[in-house]
Amino acid sequence: MSKVFRRALAIALLAGSGTAFAQEQSAPSVDSIIDSLKADTTEQAQGQTRALRPGAASMSTTAPAPPPAAKPASINMQINFDFNSDRISGSSEQTMATLAKALASPQLENRKFTVVGHTDGKGSAAYNKALSDRRAAAVRRYLIDNGVAASRLRAVGKGESSLLNADDPEAAENRRVEIQATGG
Repeated sequence: MSKVFRRALAIALLAGSGTAFAQEQSAPSVDSIIDSLKADTTEQAQGQTRALRPGAASMSTTAPAPPPAAKPASINMQINFDFNSDRISGSSEQTMATLAKALASPQLENRKFTVVGHTDGKGSAAYNKALSDRRAAAVRRYLIDNGVAASRLRAVGKGESSLLNADDPEAAENRRVEIQATGG
């Protein structure tokens, strides 16, 4: 499978799961970020089941199924960092400005967010975890400095534990920041 095909497949899978993914070449709009983070989605509709025995439907029904777990609204952002650094690259300035504007918008003012840093698979797991923590913190700092209340933001790093492209652990799309709506 070619690298281009794997990348296209990863993007298509993200689109199908309701998660937006921003490429370096085309930063997402404020509106697309807001739409991605406004509401949690459910993976399936709530249903009720009945017994299968003839006549049993009139006598008993099973309890309603519990509501499906809501999937937190989230968006993956391709934020570039200087090599081996937690310093946000100048090439990501527009993407970061757009993200800050979206999170500070009236439509999202009552939501809280977790900034989740991810790395690729190059390097040790411990190093990647620490680097992803620092990168998530850098994005959080930027957002606070650009109008998003600190009380609405939390930063965590996942290192290489949640690769977007597991077939190519060193692929660029694995180095990303995910914004998850966690409350509100």
